[in-house]
This record gives sequence, C-alpha cells and structure tokens, in this order.
Amino acid sequence: MKKPIVLFIAVVLTASLFACKEKREATQKTDVDSQVKILATVNGVPITEYDMKQMLKRIPAGEGVHQEASQNLLQTLVRDELIYQKSLELGLDKNQEYRKKLKEIESQLRAFQRQEMSTLFSRYVRDKVEVADSEAKEYFEKNAKRMQTKYHVWQIFYKGKYPQIVKDHEDLKSGMPFEKVAARRFPNLPPNIKAPWDIGEIYWNQMPQPWQDVVDRLAPGQVSDIIKGPNDRSWVIKLVNKTVDPKITFTTEKERIVEVLRKQKADKLYDEMLSQMRAKSEIASPK
Repeated sequence: MKKPIVLFIAVVLTASLFACKEKREATQKTDVDSQVKILATVNGVPITEYDMKQMLKRIPAGEGVHQEASQNLLQTLVRDELIYQKSLELGLDKNQEYRKKLKEIESQLRAFQRQEMSTLFSRYVRDKVEVADSEAKEYFEKNAKRMQTKYHVWQIFYKGKYPQIVKDHEDLKSGMPFEKVAARRFPNLPPNIKAPWDIGEIYWNQMPQPWQDVVDRLAPGQVSDIIKGPNDRSWVIKLVNKTVDPKITFTTEKERIVEVLRKQKADKLYDEMLSQMRAKSEIASPK
C-alpha cells in the first residue's frame, strides 16, 4: 500500500476514535472477552481485532491489505490511542463539539443495546413457556368447528386513514356493492387479474386475530362492521363462503395450536414481568 493511502486512512480514523469511552484513563485495563484477539496494548489498554476490522472497513473495496499494510494500520491505531490518552490528560475531552458528537454516538449505542436486549428478553420469556399436550387438545376441542372451516373472504383494509374506511362502510350500508367500494383503492388495475381485495380461502391460523370472533358470526354474503386492529389498522370484510374440511384433526393442527398457546402464554408472562419491573423501579421525568 502506498504511503499517501496509509496517511489518508490514518487521518480519517483519527476522527472516528471519539466513539471510545470518554473517561478511560491512560493506565486503565479494559475488560475484553477472552475470545477476542488482542493485537497490542497501549498503557494496558487493548487494541483488538475489532478495532482493526473497523479500520479495514474504510479501505476502498477491491484494495487488498498485505502484511506490511496491516502492520502500518496497527501502528496507526497505536498512535491514535496514545494521542487519545494524552488528550484526556490535557482535558481536551471537555471540548463542546467533541462532547456533542460523543453524546450522539452514545445514544446510538444505547438504542442498539435496548433493541438487542429487547429481542433477547422476548426470546428468554418465550423459552420459559411450556404447553402441555392436554392444553393443546382442550384448545382443539373448544375450537374444532372454527379450525375445520375454510373461509373465503374479501377485505377493505387501511393502515391509518380511519375516516376513509368509515366512508367506505357507509357506502356499503347504503347498498353499494362491496367490490365497487373496494376497487376505489385500485383505480388502475390491469384487466383479467385476481382482485386484490379477494384474499381467497383462509384457515383459522391465517386470519388476523381481530377477525376471529367476527368471521364466526358472519353468514355467507354478509359484510362486517369496521374491525379495528393494532398499529392503526382497520378492516371491513365480507364472508363470501365457508366450507368444512373434515380432514382437519387435532393431529394435523397440534403443532400450530402449540405455537398459538405458547405465544399467548409468552405474551402474558412478558406483561407480568414488565409490570413487576415497573413496580420495582423508580421512573421519573424532569419537571
């Protein structure tokens, strides 16, 4: 690698190192995962393979990095760490522009940590839940009629725009055909294609949860009232037809039933644990 390229990378990376922890002392020994390869230490502070990976990301794609260039990059990291530690001693970290940039990146890191921990926490809760065969069988016995039925449904769906679905529903009540109202959302439909409001035949586990009690009460040809769902979703549906499939049994549905019950239990446990956390925590907002 040519020297000007090395110097350019060094300058760019020097600017990026303000993301390191602000108050790290020059002699501080940073905790490092035992599986992380340490390439060098500077006054006890490790420079790891991850630091090198961040540096390599800034090299233009297609440019190889040979052994000598890697050593140059490592020496650049060592140099920048020395400068960083000395800058802390000099109090340069009090610079307001630096602190503003640091706060922005720290907030991005916290957002990442919260999101990742939220995902891991949900998985932890789900893994604690168990569903017995007897529970699954009881669920099937209570819901066998619904689970053995195929529903042919048309829908008018909106995310947001609640006044629009109210107008559509009023037009349906006044006698306007369902397909005519539904087609207004698709003014430039090509001919000879399946109508987008016709979702075909669906089974119990394929329909949105807010539909379930509604569909059971509809007779073929009947149109629902407005159905509200989470995330500002709303529907009006028409049951075109429904048929019974006797081949659907507990054996064929057991796996899906277990998943439904596991989610229900996990959601309940999640809410209970969250309530306990809130009760035990002090949460305040500045006045």
